[in-house]
Amino acid sequence: MLRPIVPIACLLLAGCKFEAGLTTVNQLSIEGRAVNATRSTVMGGEGEFECLRSVSGSCHYVLFVDDCAADAAGNPDDGCGARVVHAFTLSAGERQHLEQLPRGLRQCVDHDAPPVAPDCAGSSS
Repeated sequence: MLRPIVPIACLLLAGCKFEAGLTTVNQLSIEGRAVNATRSTVMGGEGEFECLRSVSGSCHYVLFVDDCAADAAGNPDDGCGARVVHAFTLSAGERQHLEQLPRGLRQCVDHDAPPVAPDCAGSSS
């Protein structure tokens, strides 16, 4: 019974790091009935984005990162801003797989029109 445990313990001692991913599920219900639903999973630079259900028939995604110049000192008016990595639209029932996504990725989804980054992050996206 110890045989399966020994290789796992050796991997952990060797410093193997298992990266956790982030799954986001957004669902809007009206009178108890789901009308808009999306799901995305991002892990290790790869992402899976799904438009599960949409009243309009589409899910509009914008994926972005916050970029700041090294000399900006955190002041948003001095070189900081959103850099759009990908913008795409999926029909209800479709999914898209993306690779080589940067760290710090943020996303917004809208069912009526393509969202505008970074303003969309402060709303109910």
